[in-house]
This record gives sequence, C-alpha cells and structure tokens, in this order.
Amino acid sequence: MFKVVLWDYTGESANWAKVFLKSGVEIIRTLRPNDADQAEVIMRGDWNFVLIFEQGEREIFNEIFKTMQAMKVSTDNIVFVKDFNSWLNNPAAVYALLKPETCDELYRHWNFFNHRRWHHYISASAEGLNYLATAADNFVIRSMYMTGENHTAHELKVFRALSKKYYGIDSTGEGIFLELGANVGTAGIYFCKKLAPNLKYLAFEPDAENFKLLHVNVILNDLDDRATVVNFGLGEVFEEQQMYMNLTNPGGNGMFNKWLPDERNFPTETINIIPLDAFFAENKIAAQDVKYIWIDTEGYEAQVLLGAKNLLKENPAPIFMEFNPMAWNKTGYFERFIDLLKTVGYTHFIWVLEMLQRNQEKVYPIDKLWEWKNSDNWIGSLGDIFLIKAN
Repeated sequence: MFKVVLWDYTGESANWAKVFLKSGVEIIRTLRPNDADQAEVIMRGDWNFVLIFEQGEREIFNEIFKTMQAMKVSTDNIVFVKDFNSWLNNPAAVYALLKPETCDELYRHWNFFNHRRWHHYISASAEGLNYLATAADNFVIRSMYMTGENHTAHELKVFRALSKKYYGIDSTGEGIFLELGANVGTAGIYFCKKLAPNLKYLAFEPDAENFKLLHVNVILNDLDDRATVVNFGLGEVFEEQQMYMNLTNPGGNGMFNKWLPDERNFPTETINIIPLDAFFAENKIAAQDVKYIWIDTEGYEAQVLLGAKNLLKENPAPIFMEFNPMAWNKTGYFERFIDLLKTVGYTHFIWVLEMLQRNQEKVYPIDKLWEWKNSDNWIGSLGDIFLIKAN
C-alpha cells in the first residue's frame, strides 16, 4: 500500500482524492497552510509520495525542498498536482496512485513521452487511419496520439466544402489531390481516404526522412495503388537549396526558418528543387486532372506556384495554402506572387483563420493581400487562405 501526504493550500485535496486516487492508496496526512508541523511531516519521510495543491506558493515549497536536499531527504516523489509536467516527470506516481479511467489524457501523454525516450519512431491511429512518424515530432504525431483525431481534419473538411461551393467540385468524382509539402502525409491520406475516396494522391516532400515515412504511411493506409509520392522540393527553377530542419516539428522544415529566433539550433539538409510544370510535362499529367491543391511549404509558397504557371493557367483549381506574407515579402516574391494569382484567374480569397475563429465566411479581393505585405508575423502564424477563381 502506498502512503501519501496531501499538502493542500487550495482546499481541493479531499474531493480530488475521491475522484483520482486508487482505492488502495493510504492518505497518512493532509497538511494545511497553518499547520505548524508542515516541514517536520515532510522531512520525516515516512511517505511514498507527497501531492501538493498550490496556486502561486511555489517559492514556499522550493525553500523546503532545498532544506530537504541539504539533509539528504529525497524530493523525487513530490508532485505538484496541478502541474501537468510534474506528473509527466514522475511516472511512478502516475501508475502507483491514479485511477486509469480518470486520467486517460495524462496516461497518453506519459506513454507518448516514455515511448519517445527509447524509440526513433512512434505510431498514432486516428479515425481508422494509421501513421508513423519520428518520435521527436512534438507537433503533428503528438497531437494525433493524444486526441485520436487526424491532424488538420477540420481544415480539410472546410477545403472540401469551399471547393464545392465556389468551384462546384463533387468530391465523389475522380481526379488528383495535389499536396505540395506533404510531411508524412496526414493531410492527403485523410482527404483521399475519408473525404474523396475516388481521387488519386500526388504528393511532394523534399526531406529524406519525411519522404520515407510518407511512403510508409501511404502503404499502411492501403493507398499505394492510387498514390504517387515524389522526393523533390518544388520551386521556380531547377536548383539545390539548403533546407532548415526543425527537429521537434519535422512538418516545419523549410527554407526560411533562419528568420526565427532559434535559427542557430536548426541544422540544414541539401534538397533538390524542381518546377512543378516540368514534372507534369515529363510525366504527361494533364492539368485538368488536378481537382484540389493543398500547399504547406513554410513560406516557399510563392516560388512553388511560380513554378506551376502552366498548370494554373490551364486549370486554376481550388487552392488551400498557408498564408506567409512575411516570407513572400522578405524574399522579394510578394508582388510577383500576387501578379501570378491574378494572371491565372484567382480574383478573391477567404482568410480561413478568421472564418474558423469568428464563424464568418468573408470573401476578399486578391488585392487585399497587400495589406499584409509588411507583416512581421512569423511563418504560418496568419493561418491559411482559400483562393477563389473568377466565375
């Protein structure tokens, strides 16, 4: 039987214990702020765990911990109950004290972090689909592991709905879902499996590790018979480029991470860039077969689309893309990018972040984008836009 001291500065410990503690746990003392023997009880060390309920009194406890450490009394099994990270750092307390049915989220978090300590890859299942990613991914795969929901599923449903409304596209038809900057494939695989089951999937991912996982995930989800995945980056011309590698969010790898404050921590990888038009011409892919275009290239969207002029002239398909005016402006591509959109027939856009946050579907003219030209927002911070062509 585990012995526990509840050190309670909030008055919440009794109710909390009824809900969360296992039945075999023995509470040997509940300490209150005015108890004169607080330090004595803790220093005695006849407990297995101390659970602290506090709100803003951390300095008081830290002073006592210093004294305990000086007297060789362990502080290893002391947990701040309201501090999620405190539980994550003490897995013994999680498993010894907490009812699994009341702490599902905490168990998932701890299992995720415990797994990533020992393994290079980690898997997550969401809505009947399965994905593999590097265990270092603290964004996409972590979110899916914790929630059981497919990453960007809501945005993909919005993309399908807007494409039907403004382009008249029937998602049950055939064609290509074109994903530019695919990471490990969570967007395109979900769209082609759940939202448009007759589409082919054409995905480009320049990073070698992401591409390997993209290929695996296509196979895991039985999409390999109608998927083509390509290990190239996309741009305006054929060239080699240095891509910054985001080690905790591989989906954030990009050409312009050097503008972020922690640029010195980002290693680089040499990648090959090709124009999308050249790939379509070489592989005899008809522009009219493209039904949806999804772009997430971390600030490189302007260059990607400038390398796809012919495709867009022949078929200005619905585009859902990350909104990166800072990157477009700093690279000198903003004006050329806007001119291209207007030339190939895109006349308006919807700012998706505004639509989702305010539940307002506002349609803006393309020239409205100029208002963000000198934005100092970081890459991707303005969310996504949906491009609309002229009727």
